[in-house]
Amino acid sequence: MSLTRLSLASLCALALTSAPALAQNTHVVTVSPSNALVFEMPDLNINVGDTVLWVWDGSVRHDVVSVDGAFQSAFVVAPNTFSVTFDNVFLAANPVANDFYAYFCSPHQGAGMVGSIQVLPERILSAPLVAGQSGTISVTGANPGNTVIIAYSLAGPGPLAMVYGSLALSPPINQLPPQTADGSGAVNIPVSIPPGLAGTTVFLHAAETLGGGSGILTNPVSVTL
Repeated sequence: MSLTRLSLASLCALALTSAPALAQNTHVVTVSPSNALVFEMPDLNINVGDTVLWVWDGSVRHDVVSVDGAFQSAFVVAPNTFSVTFDNVFLAANPVANDFYAYFCSPHQGAGMVGSIQVLPERILSAPLVAGQSGTISVTGANPGNTVIIAYSLAGPGPLAMVYGSLALSPPINQLPPQTADGSGAVNIPVSIPPGLAGTTVFLHAAETLGGGSGILTNPVSVTL
């Protein structure tokens, strides 16, 4: 069966077994790609519990420094990485207004090497599906009336850089029809699940559009038949 011809029912035929594997996102931010004085993917909306991983590139020394003192990396050159997990423990220990963490590179802030992390309540994707039964693919925690897009891949978990962060899907990627979050902030797609393809793993990820070209990813989900 061609990936491009997979219907919603065909997708659900792949998601047959026990509860899907849930994980938080790890968003990759490149520090000074090709020696440019920028952070690549500098401004992110993330869920509580997500991790941001800064990865150094180029031959110039840089650091990652929170405006409010919540985190600070070493002042180093590539190869180097630095990560922060923005879970409830971190937020409680490093409170800032509206959970908005602005950051910069200390020697290059004036050149525009700045970024920000907006931590928001979780958007949760779930797909507890069983072969031969009706089931539901759901997203909860979205803003009522906003558009939610669910995509899937049979090729792997990425990561793939996109405007909302690091997508846990590998090309080719297939998208289900966009949905509108209801008054409770939920999207529920009812599906009828036919017998499936044992041994196949399906990777799913969803995003909510927030307006102005911004958005936020849900948790990724993987299901093995």
